[in-house]
Amino acid sequence: MTTTHPYAHHLRYKLTPADYATLRSRLAASGARGQTTNIHTLRFASYRGALPDERSQDIPADLHFSLHYYDNDPSYLRLVRQSGGESAYTIIAEAECRALLSGETGWLLDRYNPVLQDFYECLTDQLLLPQVLLSYQREIYRLNGLDLWIALDTDIRTSLEHMHFLDPELLEQDAAGQDGQFLLEVSYSDELPDELLCLFEEAAPRRKLLSGAPLTRVCLPV
Repeated sequence: MTTTHPYAHHLRYKLTPADYATLRSRLAASGARGQTTNIHTLRFASYRGALPDERSQDIPADLHFSLHYYDNDPSYLRLVRQSGGESAYTIIAEAECRALLSGETGWLLDRYNPVLQDFYECLTDQLLLPQVLLSYQREIYRLNGLDLWIALDTDIRTSLEHMHFLDPELLEQDAAGQDGQFLLEVSYSDELPDELLCLFEEAAPRRKLLSGAPLTRVCLPV
C-alpha cells in the first residue's frame, strides 16, 4: 500500500511538562477530537558512508525505513518506507519480525512486495542496521474544519537493545530511570490559522523548535 503524505509543512517542538499539560487542556477545551495510542518504533540507518572508501550517495539521503507496532501488541507490525515526501508501508507478522531481528532476511524476497524488496536491498547493499528504538504515547488531535494534524508525544524513551523491540516489558526495563520527553508535532497543507498560532504562544510559550520553519504571532489582548 502506497500513500502520499497530504501535508506539505511540518513543525516539531520540544515541550516542557507544564506547557504540555496546559496545551493538552486547551486543545480539549477547544473541541479538538483526540485519539491516544502507545507506539513502539524501531528505526534503521545506513552505516555505509561511515566506512573507509565507501560512498553513501548510492542511497538517497531522504530514504528511511522503520518498524512500528501499537498499544503493546506486536502481532502485526507496519514496515514504513519514507522517501521524497512519500510514504509506503506493508504489514509483517510478529514471526517475520523476529526472524528479521535474528538476521534472517531471505523471507523478504519471498513476499514479492516492493517495500520488502527495497528494504532487503538496503539491508544487504547499504549496511542498513537498527539504529534506535523509541517508545512513547501519542495523542492525535484534529480540529473541525481545519486541514491540519496535531500530535502530542509524551514519555518518549529510547533504547539500543533492538532485540527487545517485541517485548514491551523488557523495553520498560531498558527505559527505567529515563526522563520521558514531551514533543509537539504539527502537520498542515497551506498555513496555520491565527487562532492556533495564538494557542501555541499562550499555552506553550517555552516550546523549543526542533525542525520546520519558526512561526510566531503576537497575540494582543482584546
